[in-house]
Amino acid sequence: MMDNRPIGIVDSGIGGLTVARVLHETYPEEGIVFLGDTKRNPYGERSRDDIVRFSFAIKDFLKEHQVKMILIACNTISFNVPPAFFEEDIPVIKMSMEVKLPEDAKRFAVFATPATIATHAHKAYFQKKYPQLDFVEVPCDGLAAAIERNADENTLSALVKQAAEEYHALDADTAIWSCTHYPLIADVFRKVLPKVRFLDPALPTVETGMDILRANDALAGAMQEKTFYFTEGLENSAPLVKKLFGGVKVEKGSLEL
Repeated sequence: MMDNRPIGIVDSGIGGLTVARVLHETYPEEGIVFLGDTKRNPYGERSRDDIVRFSFAIKDFLKEHQVKMILIACNTISFNVPPAFFEEDIPVIKMSMEVKLPEDAKRFAVFATPATIATHAHKAYFQKKYPQLDFVEVPCDGLAAAIERNADENTLSALVKQAAEEYHALDADTAIWSCTHYPLIADVFRKVLPKVRFLDPALPTVETGMDILRANDALAGAMQEKTFYFTEGLENSAPLVKKLFGGVKVEKGSLEL
């Protein structure tokens, strides 16, 4: 058996392209329908009510495109939507926290949007799993928005440095990018915090979903089409999609709110 329906990918903007890229590189035959809500981004500085309302609208958009699974390629959505969001007849997979920490990790930082940090989901998970660690949460106010608008390196560096200083993460040795936008500026993070080992949960997120499809004989049987929708501002998103994925479709999409 096989299932050639596409995989839906939810994001608040362009950040989820980092998860889509991992899916594309590891399972290139799989079809993709991606929707980034660039019109209402950043979600990470919005109210929980807004986040939930927008997220259900994105999910409805993807379901109309007959997807076989939905990957929530956004931590803000993953950890703010209610349990009902995951109650579907297809798998709905949130961003994973299953990253492998180095054995010598001592001070661990979570870099994320204010809305993700406010849930303290990562703190609860990692403190339970690694009680020996010093743990610090770093809400990066304005960083996802700056990445969305293609801000220059100096601006991005200043935002990363300000957050790291304010929340005492300069001496961290290991960190997780708990916003899918942040791997897009991996070089900036590494320049500002050269001693920190950064972990990206994109691969374990993709593998969680693909393990379910594999168990249900629902992998694609041949190369399928990939389409990327954005609710606004294709001038920034289209070149990035082309850079990451080559000649795929990039179109404007709209949400019913």
